[in-house]
Amino acid sequence: MKNRMKLLAIACFLVISALVFAGSGNLKVVVNLRAHRGEIRKCLLRQTPLGSTSQSVLKFIATQLEFSGSGSPKIESGPATGSAAEASQDRGVKRIRIYLGQYYEHPEVVFLTAPILMEREVSAQWAFDKEDRLVDIFIDKNTGVY
Repeated sequence: MKNRMKLLAIACFLVISALVFAGSGNLKVVVNLRAHRGEIRKCLLRQTPLGSTSQSVLKFIATQLEFSGSGSPKIESGPATGSAAEASQDRGVKRIRIYLGQYYEHPEVVFLTAPILMEREVSAQWAFDKEDRLVDIFIDKNTGVY
């Protein structure tokens, strides 16, 4: 009987905790920076689907997206830039660009004596048309060797 009461108390605690946490609005979207660019794009498109306004994307970035960039993201004039956007036919007429973060590849050894480290910086860019609707999201990964 005591074990059942303990289990019931634990179950109640877990349910109440889950409800409080879910209602807190503090759940952040965390992007796996090591994922392929296409997977990162899909993740962001689930949260900010094509056709979204720039204001709704800014709100998502400010309140829900976990990212490493400093400062407040802003809407910039001009089409999307960068290597991912260059391949697109529709780069929009304005953009929001943020720095998501960085990660390091496993150190490699060159000539068995000089260790090198590859750093990958990941950024996301939302492109909008002249009606202020999202037309695409571009993910760039830039590599530095140290």
